[in-house]
Amino acid sequence: MIKAVLFDLDGTLCDSDTAWSIAVKETFQLLCKQEPSISEEAIANAWRTVHQRLFQQLGAGKLSMAEVRDARFQCLFEELDLPIDRMMEELSDFFCSRYLTGLRLYEDVTVLEKLTGYHVGIITNGAHDAHTDSQLSKVRHLGLSERIQSLTISGEIGVRKPKVEIFKVACERADVLPEEAMYIGDSIQNDIVGANRAGMTSVLINRKSEVLIPESTDEQPDYTVSSLHEVLSCLGSIQN
Repeated sequence: MIKAVLFDLDGTLCDSDTAWSIAVKETFQLLCKQEPSISEEAIANAWRTVHQRLFQQLGAGKLSMAEVRDARFQCLFEELDLPIDRMMEELSDFFCSRYLTGLRLYEDVTVLEKLTGYHVGIITNGAHDAHTDSQLSKVRHLGLSERIQSLTISGEIGVRKPKVEIFKVACERADVLPEEAMYIGDSIQNDIVGANRAGMTSVLINRKSEVLIPESTDEQPDYTVSSLHEVLSCLGSIQN
């Protein structure tokens, strides 16, 4: 029997991709105004290079997400051969603030109110500090703190999805066994693989109706939905 329903955050409960794209575009435009000799294309190329390098270090466990966040604009300015000064800090602050304010919950998040009787929580990768651009700040800004009973963030645990440990910690906080928990996420690699390996019921939310072909048993979700409202049907099929 399922006793806890746990969710991913970005791409599952909130549209972070759109917010990120808007913040990136407006930040690049601002930098171009301040440094007219540098094209927006050059900035975009440098940004991709920097993020690829930083996320490789994140994946290798050499950096935390908070360290990636704090380093990205300094690395960007170094890549563009710009002086590390107050402008860099102002741009970083602008970007983080614009990203946060651009976040929107998906309309189907109303399903949280229908999960009465279940422990409802979030498991997410990211920073756990008080910075504007942290998962903790995002959860609070979106008003999710009052709608969930537990929040498990990789920056706090020290382990990122799809590592089984973070899923087990979330289950412990919900006071359930992994087999008594359902986990819903939009990433096969981070969410489905992790939940399956932890022994949870896995649900892939495929909002874009993409054709996804699992390459292994770990990548095969127990259920696939296009809306969070369908989670109720998944629960019904299990509980009955």
